Amino acid sequence: PDGPKHGFWDVQCLLSIFRGLRNGVMAGTRIRLPYILNALAYAAIFRTPDMYARVKFVIKQLFFHGKNLGQFVAIYKGICCLLRNLGISGGIESLIAGAVGGWTSFGTSGGVTGAVNEQITLYLFARGLEGLIRLGVKHNKLPQALDIRKPLGFKILAAFSLSLILYLTEYQPDTLRPSFMGVMTNLYHESNARPLLPSPQFLPIVAVVCLTMVAGWFSPSLSLGSVLDSV
Repeated sequence: PDGPKHGFWDVQCLLSIFRGLRNGVMAGTRIRLPYILNALAYAAIFRTPDMYARVKFVIKQLFFHGKNLGQFVAIYKGICCLLRNLGISGGIESLIAGAVGGWTSFGTSGGVTGAVNEQITLYLFARGLEGLIRLGVKHNKLPQALDIRKPLGFKILAAFSLSLILYLTEYQPDTLRPSFMGVMTNLYHESNARPLLPSPQFLPIVAVVCLTMVAGWFSPSLSLGSVLDSV
């Protein structure tokens, strides 16, 4: 828990920082590679200028993701090593190093790197919030019913999350990002009018989902999950 005991400029600590940098770049590459393959497939099929621009964009994201993540790991490990060598430990060093690394590596919000940082930061915020809830339950600061690893706790989390988002959608739409609000508008506002039938390319999927939703009420064997499992 208190980390390595070697000095900050110890060879092993420096090697650990480099390994962290290397692993961060590799992890960022692994995460982004499927996006590149997906963009290449679309570009090969549609062959439109915007598709080729999309390929270039996701390739840039791959490099920035690897760079930012690797840089963060190196900064974090370096500061932790220094602080622990100075006798600062017990979690304080992790908070300080994480804050400095996050500010430096993921704090940019514009351009290609900003798009990458936004995805990473929001994902980590959600995971951190999940961890805080579990920590509160673990130490009896929150009721056991809120343990999101259990069915009831997860249902409560889902109910809270969706009620919050729909309240903001209906009454405070300016607080949501325009791209996200566009999706919500399509789901909840544009569905107040427009044609009843879906687009032809989506008709088979919509039909299967709707029919199994209805049939599942009468027979579990006709629910969507059962039908898909039988395929």
